Amino acid sequence: MAESKNTDPFQDVQSRRDTVLKRYQLLKEATKHRRTKLEDAKRFQQFRRDADELEDWIAEKMQIALDESYKDPSNLQGKIQKHQMFEAEISAHQNAFASLKQSGEGMVKENHFASQMIQDKVEAMKQLWDNLQVKSTEKRKRLEDAQKRERFIHEADEVLAWIADKEAVASSEELGRDLEHVVMLQKKFNDFLKDLEANENRILSVTTQAKQLIEEGHPDKTLIVERKEAFNSAWTNLKELAADREAKLSASMEVQKFNRDVDETKGWISEKDTALSTDDYGRDLA
Repeated sequence: MAESKNTDPFQDVQSRRDTVLKRYQLLKEATKHRRTKLEDAKRFQQFRRDADELEDWIAEKMQIALDESYKDPSNLQGKIQKHQMFEAEISAHQNAFASLKQSGEGMVKENHFASQMIQDKVEAMKQLWDNLQVKSTEKRKRLEDAQKRERFIHEADEVLAWIADKEAVASSEELGRDLEHVVMLQKKFNDFLKDLEANENRILSVTTQAKQLIEEGHPDKTLIVERKEAFNSAWTNLKELAADREAKLSASMEVQKFNRDVDETKGWISEKDTALSTDDYGRDLA
């Protein structure tokens, strides 16, 4: 007769309970792992979306930063003000880039399943962002350089035009018909010399401006040097013409004074000669 086996109902229930709890724990861990993966995937997709949006924005702004509007000298002040607004817009997006960078670096630090892709994207975005800032700064400098160049050229051209106008006076050959005429010419010339003296600081100011631009390594250095040499040469020539005319007027003054003295002496001699040549010796002692 076969021997029957005795089973402990409590042990059977405990065993079944342990099996269920173990499977439940495994399910919870699997669910948690799945949830983590889904959250990581969601964060990654959000990161990619934000990165793509920022990359598109940077590409759009880069076109503005790379345009060569500074080559057109018209309305440079307006262009500089517009670029200041552009730089303010870039600064306003600094937080967006910083947030993206922080998010990406955080996921990499947490060993995200796409860590390498995220790290590569963060580095690429940093390069794009830095390049945008560099190009924006370069454009601002080019606009400012263009404005400095145009201001200098305008002032230099005004100086050259003023010098050309004064050269007509300084090169005059009119020396006076008589003493009164020479005195009048000398008075006008003295006013002319005062005008030269009053404008000498203006010449020095433009010269100093040119030197500063040259020392700064202005991109249009060659043009600035040519203009500087042109008005310095014209100014030197004007002063030489003025000195020559001053000497001629002075000599003319001496000649006319001599002629006046000669005429007066001749008149006096003629008067005395007439008195000496008279036949009237008087009728008596009275």
